[in-house]
Amino acid sequence: MRDMVKRIVLVIFVLLVLTAVSGYFYMQKHPIDGKTSVNKTMNITGSKVSK
Repeated sequence: MRDMVKRIVLVIFVLLVLTAVSGYFYMQKHPIDGKTSVNKTMNITGSKVSK
Protein backbone atom coordinates (compact mmCIF):
# COMPACT_ATOMS: atom_id res chain seq x y z
CA MET A 1 0.00 0.00 0.00
CA ARG A 2 2.78 2.44 0.89
CA ASP A 3 4.61 1.64 -2.35
CA MET A 4 1.54 2.53 -4.36
CA VAL A 5 1.12 5.85 -2.52
CA LYS A 6 4.81 6.68 -3.03
CA ARG A 7 4.52 5.88 -6.73
CA ILE A 8 1.40 8.04 -7.14
CA VAL A 9 3.06 10.98 -5.33
CA LEU A 10 6.18 10.58 -7.48
CA VAL A 11 4.17 10.55 -10.71
CA ILE A 12 2.24 13.67 -9.65
CA PHE A 13 5.50 15.43 -8.75
CA VAL A 14 7.10 14.55 -12.09
CA LEU A 15 4.02 15.77 -13.98
CA LEU A 16 4.08 19.08 -12.08
CA VAL A 17 7.77 19.58 -12.86
CA LEU A 18 7.24 18.79 -16.54
CA THR A 19 4.31 21.20 -16.67
CA ALA A 20 6.35 23.97 -15.06
CA VAL A 21 9.32 23.46 -17.39
CA SER A 22 7.20 23.29 -20.53
CA GLY A 23 5.25 26.37 -19.43
CA TYR A 24 8.50 28.25 -18.83
CA PHE A 25 9.82 27.44 -22.30
CA TYR A 26 6.43 28.25 -23.86
CA MET A 27 6.45 31.68 -22.22
CA GLN A 28 9.98 32.30 -23.50
CA LYS A 29 8.76 31.71 -27.06
CA HIS A 30 5.35 33.40 -26.66
CA PRO A 31 5.71 36.27 -24.20
CA ILE A 32 2.65 38.16 -22.94
CA ASP A 33 1.71 41.31 -24.94
CA GLY A 34 4.36 40.52 -27.55
CA LYS A 35 7.17 41.81 -25.36
CA THR A 36 10.48 40.04 -25.00
CA SER A 37 11.64 38.72 -21.65
CA VAL A 38 14.06 41.67 -21.37
CA ASN A 39 11.22 44.18 -21.83
CA LYS A 40 9.08 42.35 -19.25
CA THR A 41 11.70 42.90 -16.53
CA MET A 42 10.17 45.11 -13.87
CA ASN A 43 11.56 46.68 -10.75
CA ILE A 44 9.68 46.85 -7.44
CA THR A 45 7.62 49.92 -8.41
CA GLY A 46 6.41 48.22 -11.60
CA SER A 47 8.12 50.58 -14.04
CA LYS A 48 10.25 49.18 -16.81
CA VAL A 49 13.96 48.80 -16.22
CA SER A 50 15.91 50.64 -18.89
CA LYS A 51 19.52 49.99 -19.88
